Amino acid sequence: MFESDDDEGNTKIIQDIIRKIIRAGKERGKIVVATGDVHVLTKDDAKLREIFINAPQVGGGLHKLFNAKHIAAQHFMSTKEMLEEFRFLGEDLAYELVVTNSNRVSELAERYPLFPDQLFAPSDDFLKNRGVPSVKQAVIDLTYKRAFARYGENLPLYVLDRTKKELNSIINNNYASIYYISHLLVKKSKDDGYVVGSRGSVGSSLVAFFMGITEVNSLPPHYVCPNCHFVAFKLNNDEKKKYPMAIEAEGLDPILQSAGTGFDLPDHDCPVCGKKLTKDGFDVPFETFLGFKGDKIPDIDLNFSGDYQAKAHEFCREVFGPENAFRAGTISTIADKTAFGYVKGYLERKGIQARNCEIDRLAAKVTGVKRSTGQHPGGIVVIPKEIEYSDIIPVQYPADDTASDWRTTHYDYHKFEDNLLKLDILGHDDPTMIRHLMNFVEKDPDAFPFATVDDIPFWDKKVLGLFSGVSSMDVDATQVHEVVGTTGIPEFGTTLAKDMLREIRPKTVSELVKISGLSHGTDVWNGNARDYMLGLKKEAGPIDFKDLIGCRDDIMIYLLSRGLPAIEAFKIMESVRHGNGVSPEYEKEMLDYNIPKWYIDSCKMIKYMFPKAHASAYVIMALRIGWFKVHRPLQYYAAYFSRRANAFDVVAMAGGYYSINLRVKELEDKIKAKQASNKEFDLYNCLILALEMTARGFTFQQIDIMKSSWRDFLIEGNSLVIPLKAMDNLGEATAKSVTDARDEAMFSSTKDIMRRTKLNATVFEKLSEIGAFKDLPNDDQLGLF
Repeated sequence: MFESDDDEGNTKIIQDIIRKIIRAGKERGKIVVATGDVHVLTKDDAKLREIFINAPQVGGGLHKLFNAKHIAAQHFMSTKEMLEEFRFLGEDLAYELVVTNSNRVSELAERYPLFPDQLFAPSDDFLKNRGVPSVKQAVIDLTYKRAFARYGENLPLYVLDRTKKELNSIINNNYASIYYISHLLVKKSKDDGYVVGSRGSVGSSLVAFFMGITEVNSLPPHYVCPNCHFVAFKLNNDEKKKYPMAIEAEGLDPILQSAGTGFDLPDHDCPVCGKKLTKDGFDVPFETFLGFKGDKIPDIDLNFSGDYQAKAHEFCREVFGPENAFRAGTISTIADKTAFGYVKGYLERKGIQARNCEIDRLAAKVTGVKRSTGQHPGGIVVIPKEIEYSDIIPVQYPADDTASDWRTTHYDYHKFEDNLLKLDILGHDDPTMIRHLMNFVEKDPDAFPFATVDDIPFWDKKVLGLFSGVSSMDVDATQVHEVVGTTGIPEFGTTLAKDMLREIRPKTVSELVKISGLSHGTDVWNGNARDYMLGLKKEAGPIDFKDLIGCRDDIMIYLLSRGLPAIEAFKIMESVRHGNGVSPEYEKEMLDYNIPKWYIDSCKMIKYMFPKAHASAYVIMALRIGWFKVHRPLQYYAAYFSRRANAFDVVAMAGGYYSINLRVKELEDKIKAKQASNKEFDLYNCLILALEMTARGFTFQQIDIMKSSWRDFLIEGNSLVIPLKAMDNLGEATAKSVTDARDEAMFSSTKDIMRRTKLNATVFEKLSEIGAFKDLPNDDQLGLF
């Protein structure tokens, strides 16, 4: 604050300023209160303030106190410390400012909630201009229409009761609008050719399934006849008493009881009409989505194609209006690695030597501190049209950019998640890849046994074989450096997932769902379920994989099957999934119902559990993409390299299997030595799949300036033509400039290429070295006649 080193003089200046403020306040009848510009809690934490001052600032530049010689502690002072600071005013005046006036202001302040204790949902007729006079009735009508189409006009009592239970919660708690707008968003995306994946627990809702919001059917495993609507469900003993099975269904009960999902059931003909039965059901309780009483605010998360996300956002704003739909605000905090860098930088600048334990201590205190506000990548907050948004929440332009298309809620969403509805419209690679694959289906429909995404077979023995070996691809493990075939399969191609698959060797869809849950949980697999499965826990022998806890819903379903009351089963599941373990009271109750001790101990170790509905949605997407990998491999590899891979070695790829294999081994050595960069990790993931492709008898064609796409790997015979963008340092705009120029007129020479495109000399030379220009002459030549 002061350039002078005269501390006594500086203090006098500050005291004079304070006296002027007090005098001005008293002259105008204002209450003057002594406050602190607090930045840290205790005086000992002053060093943390200095670390922040010395750290790089958000948006660039230095902190205004970066070069200050003296930085005040600015800690949260006690009353005694405050009185001491203001002692220069005299004891009575200091007491008035610090104690008396502070209490006066506190007494004047009214308590007012930031948000009233209610949900601000759009009105029932908010879509009347779109031909929907009542959203609630529209939800009911659409639900029953789809339910009747699938299970018959006389709905099975089990389905009817589940549907009524959900609809009562949705309608009575004013959630119909969020369901219906989600239905509209998914329908529009599908109508435009882009499949949508569901996230979170929305797949727990049968109504969401009937409305087309999720692909996950949350009913228990079951058979249903598409012709006469005969049904047979997997039910526990209590459910069988309430929902007696038809005589024709009783013979199927042993088969049903052995299945974890409907897709693990063997094919069977209808015992009534003889038609082939449809199989379905992931067995997910509704309570995991809207709570045991059905009154939890729904948080519907949807994965749209990254190519379509902006259109989905715009459609949402079109429906609600620009004054009623806003991007959700976020609070970004300092990550642990960033905090470590801040501390190291501060100590180096100050020339301070510190032990590693002290560096870690300071970094831990800095971690989690607010760094900046931001905008959620997909969250849309909805304000009812009948309410002025300014009555509920302030909004702002991101980074004060008034030209921005969207405004952002000032507070992060968690501050008002019980008051306003939010849609998570996220961008994801999987729907984009499915769109790319379906382009092949639509181009050559006779070459595929299905016409729509929904008809891609979920259960296929060879596809399922990818998750336990590589024989489905007619290669052996030594050829492809892998013992499972899930490289390039979403959610199952990671190192952790592959390690799990190697040890588990799953044979069913149910096991895949459990693996998906385990791989996304915290303290669920390593040191927990894995140890129980392998018999590494002394207190329990090897536990069958099917008996392990994989997803949060598994706990509730298992406890119900053992006879625990539903409310207790739900509460135990909620406690475990939040990382709160099992209380002594619940442990006693679980033991009373003969729950194994190892199961209880496993629950106690869990910090976070993945929802089964989300895991099921991931498995559905993986199996669909896996179908192409097994049965239409060239189309699969073309789609993957075009839309998922982001690092290439065009020389190695065009060189064939042995060239790729040599490069893969080089990268493996670097990875083992922990010397690989992030780009080299990405390149390894690309080349290991390229190795697999060439091991299956396919090849790559080098970039060809006359036919390569700017982005996509094109199929030509049994080869993929490498696109321009795969070349190092050749960006999207430059690649497009080549194909755009070629579309206008074919290139006549290499000089013509340089003249009409954005290629720089370096990239041009690299393309020339790999033979991308083929036999093009260097210059245009005019013949003389």
